[in-house]
Formats: sequence, structure tokens, C-alpha cells
Amino acid sequence: MVTILATIFLLGVLIFVHELGHFVIARLCKVKVEKFSFGFGPKLIGITFKETEYRISLIPLGGYVKMLGENLDEKQESSPESFRNKKWWQKILIAIGGPFSNFLFAILILILTFMIGIKNYDLAPIIGRISYTDNEEIRKFKTGDQILKIDDNEINSWLPIIKTWNNDKEIHNVVIQRDNETLSLNVKNFDYKYWLTDIKPFVSAQIGEVLYGFPAYQSGMEKNDIVTAINEKPISDWYDMQKIIRESPEKPLKFTIKRNDEIVNLHIIPQIDTESEDNQGVIGVVQKLDLVYIEKYNFVNSTKYGFLTGISLVYRYYSGLIRLFRSPSHISKNLGGPIMIAALSGQQAKEGLSAFLSFMALISIILMIMNLLPIPILDGGMIIFAICEGIGRKPLKASVEAMLQRIGLAIVLTIMIFAFYNDISRFVNRQFSKIKGDVPSVLEKNE
Repeated sequence: MVTILATIFLLGVLIFVHELGHFVIARLCKVKVEKFSFGFGPKLIGITFKETEYRISLIPLGGYVKMLGENLDEKQESSPESFRNKKWWQKILIAIGGPFSNFLFAILILILTFMIGIKNYDLAPIIGRISYTDNEEIRKFKTGDQILKIDDNEINSWLPIIKTWNNDKEIHNVVIQRDNETLSLNVKNFDYKYWLTDIKPFVSAQIGEVLYGFPAYQSGMEKNDIVTAINEKPISDWYDMQKIIRESPEKPLKFTIKRNDEIVNLHIIPQIDTESEDNQGVIGVVQKLDLVYIEKYNFVNSTKYGFLTGISLVYRYYSGLIRLFRSPSHISKNLGGPIMIAALSGQQAKEGLSAFLSFMALISIILMIMNLLPIPILDGGMIIFAICEGIGRKPLKASVEAMLQRIGLAIVLTIMIFAFYNDISRFVNRQFSKIKGDVPSVLEKNE
């Protein structure tokens, strides 16, 4: 029930915000809006104000805007309030209105999220890996050291090490615990970046989260599973596991898992990570982070971080989209549809308000990006038509536009079919993996 309600709320709000953007810009451009509906389907209630019917419809998944002269199959009006009779640049503004509203809404949500408080997960301040170099200062530390203090600042988790480090200070005093002994180390000219590149925290090979739809999810991997070996090679920590997965895109791997008191073998084929530049493998798991704390920010900082986060999300997903189109064979594997959104919505809702709002902002930005694709029937297609009108000094022929819209509809339907297929396939594969629990080749249990 939580998943259903969360999905309806998320999609309903985001699509309504999108249509509201079109509505506002259309009215500013003096286009007559015949209907503005919250929801789809049969009308429940409605009221007409200034020639626009505002209605609430039965199905609460978003809404729609009906502008005069918008559809090709309706009688085209000579009215100056008709969408078809507006200047080409006005049509572009109206088309951009929806995606821009999604972006603006995402920024506002992110600002609110930072003000409410971001739930942060962190690791214990225990050194797990050191890249020993000729740097004598780095060599003062050893694996297993627990950082207790840095310049009189108590350290309770890993992230504060980086936050409290002052690069302007020549000498730092670091108090550590090593083999039940407390030591005080003075390090000189020690850049905070060393804590990111050369000295890393201990991360066990225990699974903290299995991401929906990824190979690990489809294999039947579960939260709190501990990876003990891959292809019979012992795994001591997260870094061992990460290295093998990254170096094995689209190669079958046998994972030996400790699950409670049982040993389970899972066969997983890492998919190519579309966010990596060098085609690294990824299976869709997150490390277990036991330390949890809430960070709240004032309005000024929340605004700054909300805007920067929104921009970084746009850059991240456009970059991923470009990489996908460079490798078309990976597109179908990375598509997700309503089932995936529903699963993730329910999962984030259970994590709390902050997590759900962050996820809503993410989906709002994805909705913006997808609608701006240059596909007829989408906003991006409308923008292309308007640009062609501006260049040619007249609108495209109705027959040409109608043909292109049919092609666009076919493309969108194909994408939706692939997305639904992927959603169902991922779900079935996971259930099938669980059912085959007694088959040694897939899930082999050893006492």
C-alpha cells in the first residue's frame, strides 16, 4: 500500500507540475487554454473561469492542458489566441515551460530537503587501505588505525576527517588508536586529498542495499549478504570485490555469499556502467554503512547546495544519455518504466521524508530531460518544429507534421515496451532465482 500511494503521489505531482508550466507560459503568451485538468479520465468536478475549464478528473496521475488549436485533427481557428497562430518563439517558450517547471520544482524540493535534514550514512574512522608511497607522512599510518582526534576535534566517523582538515595548517596533530594503544602523530604538509586517494576507510564486503533492476537484484542477492569469494578468489573487503566487478563487464562471475548461517552461490554478469568513461562493470549494490546522522542547513546554504545538486544531476544524466547513445546496444538494458519507479518510490518512502523528496527531485529532472528529447509528440519535438518554422518563415505542412508525430509516437511506444519488458524481466528473474534455491547451478547451499 505504501508503494502504491507513494507512486501515485510522486507521478501525480510531477506530471501536474509539468503541465502547470505549459499552462502558465501559454497564458502569458495569450493562448486560450480550453481545459486544465488535475488527473486524467472522466471529470469528477469542474468550474469554468475566463474561458478555461478547471477540472479534477478520476485518475490522479498528473494532468493535462488543452490549448486552442493545439491538435492537428481539430478545426484550426483563425483566432489570435490559437496556439497554431502564435509566433515560433512563443511556441518554443510554451514547450519549454513544462520541462523548466520540472527543473525548478526539483531545485525547490532539494532546497527543502537540505533544510529538513539530509540523512547521511558514514563509515567508522578506521583505516582499511593505504597506498604506500615515498610520502613519509602517509607511511606514519597503518591499516587498522582508528582516528580519534584531529587537532582537538573529536572524530566519530570518516567524513568529518575530510571536513575538519585544514590545508592551510602546516602541521596537524592526529590522535589514533593502534593495537589498544593511543598514539599522537604529527603530520606535516598533509593534503586532505590523501584521505580520498591514498588512505581509505575499512569497508567490509557486506551488502548494504541492492539496487532495483541491476544484475545483483536479478540474481537474488539480498541486503546484509556478505561476499566471501568471487570465482573462488577470497574477498577480504569491499575494495577486492569492487576491483573484480569493475574489471569484468559482461563477464559471468560466481559470487560466494554468506547469508545468515548459510553459504549461497550466485551467478552474476556485471553490466556496463553507463556513468563510467572506460566501460567498467557494475552489479548495482551499495556498501553497508552502519553510522547514520542527520545534517540540516540554513536557508542560504540549503539554496546553494540545492541548486548545485540540481545542476550536477542534470549534467550527470545528460552525460549518461550521451554515453548510451554512443553505445546503442546498452540502451535497452538501462531502460526502466513505471514498475521500477513504483518499486523505488516505495523503497524511498520507507526510508523517510528526506529520501523520498530527494528521489522525487531526481525523477523530476529525469522527466525534464526525457521530455526535451527531439522526438515528435514530446516537448523537444515541438521545439524542433518551431525552430523549423522560424527558419522557413512558415509552419510545417500539417501532413508532414502529422507523419512525424506518428513516427514519434511509434518511437515512444517502442521505448515504453522495452521499459515494461525490462521491469517485468528483472522482477521475474529475481523471483525465479529465489524459487530455484535448491538448484546447485544457480543457488548452491552448502552446510
